[in-house]
Formats: sequence, structure tokens, C-alpha cells
Amino acid sequence: MNKGVVLVVDDEPPIRDILSFYLKRAGYQVLLAEDGRKGLEAMAKLQPDLILSDLRMPEMAGDEFCKTVKGDPATRDIYFILVSALDGAVSRIGGLALGADDMIAKPFHAQEVMAKVESAFRIIEMQKEIKRQNQELTRFQEKVKGELELAAKFQMGLLPEIPGRANGIRYTHRYLPAEGIGGDIYTILPTQDGGAAVLVADVSGHGVTAALISAMVKTSFEAQVRLGGGPMDWAREMNRHLCASTLSEQFATAFLACIEPGRPEIRYVIAGHPAPFRLHRGAAGGLHRPEQLGGRGFMLGIDATLPFEEHRAPLLPGDRLLLFTDGLVEVEREDRRLLGEDGLMRLSAELPADGDLAADQLVGQTRSFNHPVEFTDDVTLVVIDRVD
Repeated sequence: MNKGVVLVVDDEPPIRDILSFYLKRAGYQVLLAEDGRKGLEAMAKLQPDLILSDLRMPEMAGDEFCKTVKGDPATRDIYFILVSALDGAVSRIGGLALGADDMIAKPFHAQEVMAKVESAFRIIEMQKEIKRQNQELTRFQEKVKGELELAAKFQMGLLPEIPGRANGIRYTHRYLPAEGIGGDIYTILPTQDGGAAVLVADVSGHGVTAALISAMVKTSFEAQVRLGGGPMDWAREMNRHLCASTLSEQFATAFLACIEPGRPEIRYVIAGHPAPFRLHRGAAGGLHRPEQLGGRGFMLGIDATLPFEEHRAPLLPGDRLLLFTDGLVEVEREDRRLLGEDGLMRLSAELPADGDLAADQLVGQTRSFNHPVEFTDDVTLVVIDRVD
């Protein structure tokens, strides 16, 4: 059984012979060379696991040979033992400084050399196992990364077009997941009466689990909108579905609303979510006074029996709504200040008429306020302009 390959480099034939004898008897494959240059030639044919090299040799001495081996990325992991007749302490320090892994002083006993070799091969095997595990971990990480990228693309595909139009409204959004894939979701759907249904939700947690639940929330919302009814009905049934389909510690905050054609108002339910801002005539851009919609409510997924309350607010043609998740405003700066909803309202007071530009401006100003701290939670911002 071949226990490994050992290269013996020494300019004295008797030393090469005796080391070769003991190594082969112990089950090692042995390569022999009379100096460092011949050692490199032997390594070009078969790379050893361990090198035993004399320090003082003609042609290429052991110190130069060691530096050459350890300086090459292809061979630097080979275990290298220098053999020297110099003073033990001085020789050991100098040899290790060259990059050698160990030293043996001359004259030596064959048993000492074999003990060193056996010890070295235990280390070599551990290094190989660590390298193998690192390679497996790297492959696993690459696989997970690929799956997360696919999941992130899938999640982005769940979002409406940027920008887009629905019945009587024009909209755009900015979605910034904290981990490439997150728990925020939003959608805008046409309703049976020619209006539009709006959902912005934020699922607890981050990553794949949160993304799966956010997809579930969106699917549940779409199903309820197809069945008809209004925000109160949607919230009640979505809450029941989430309670039945998720763990007790998983929940979602949500803003659900419908904009009906020909009616100068919005009907909505707030389920533990930040209330949107309304800017009267804000779709025209310029300076306005934002108003935060009123109302509070319980989160979805906590208790199937919890009640929800439907609210109404004015929403006229030309009005603008700003919907967001708390990740946009709850970033703790280095001085421990938060922008908060009040700060975002101040930033919203003067925005461009173009929804895309307005969204970019708000995200940019929020980043500037938080600098150098980055967003730590999923961020969603939706700009809705009523045009009918």
C-alpha cells in the first residue's frame, strides 16, 4: 500500500540509500535527487507529498530549493523538512524562516526521521481533508448562491412592471432586498369594476423563507381580489390563510387598498404597516404638504380571529400616494438617529412630477441621510399617481 510520495534530496549517496530503505519499508514511494536542481526535475515528473532535503549541497542548496518550492503556488503546500548539520537552534530558526515546515539535525537516527515523516503525513492528511471540505463548502456555497440568484429573479418577476399603468393610476417602485432576496412584496391589480387593487406587504425575517411567505401573501391577495369584495374582505381572508399556512412566529404587515373608478377616494386596511403619504395634486410635482393616511390594525398571521377596520381617504385625480416598508425609514445612523416616518414626510414635500425621478430622489435622499450606514432591512417604495 502506497502511503504517499517522499522526495529525498541529498548529495551523499549513503544518506539517500538509508533514507530510501526505511521509507520504502514503511510503505512510501520514494524519489531520489542529489541536489535541489535535480529535485525540481524529479518533481516535474511526479509531485511528492513530502520533501526531505539536505541544507548544504553543491548545485542548488537546500535553502534555495526550499524557497523555490515554497514560492511556487503549485508546490507551496508540499510539506518540506530541511536536514542540516549546523547548530540545532540556529539551523531550526533559519530553516523555518525560509518556509520549511520542520527541521532535522545531522547526525540523525533513522527512527527519528521516520517519526518526523509519520507525524508530517498525519498533518498532510489533515490538510488534505481540510482542503477537501473547503472545496465541498465552496461548491455548496456556489450552488446556494445560484439558487438564491434564481429565487431573486423569480421574486423580481412577481413585482409589477417598472413603471406601469393600471385602471386610472400610474405607478413605479423601488425594491432593495437586504440579502438579495427578501420579504417585501407589492402588487397592483385591476378589479372587476374597472378600478385598481393595491398591496404592499412586509414579511417578518429575511432570506428565502421570508421570500416564500411573501409570494404566498401575494398569491392570497390575488385570489381574494378575483373573488371580489373590498380591502376588509381581503385582509380577513388573507389573515386566515396565513395563520393556517405559517408558523406562529411568522407574520406580515400589509397595506391593502382599492381605488374605484369615478370615486374621489381610496378604501384601505392597515395591517400593522406604515401608513402611506398622500400628496394632494402631487402628481404635478413641486412643493406640497404630505398627509399620512389614518388608521391602525393588527398584523396578518398572528391570530385568525383578529378584526380589521376599513378606512377611507380622499384621492382625487392628480393626487399622489407614497407607499413604503419600514426598512426605508428604520436605519440607525452612527449617531443613533433614525430618519423615521416624520423625516421621510419632510423629504416627500417636494418631488419631481415624474414618478421614476421621484422614487429615485426619495431613495437617494434617504441614503444620504443614513450615510455611511447602508439599509439593513428590505426596502420597498411605491409611487402611485391617480390619473383618471
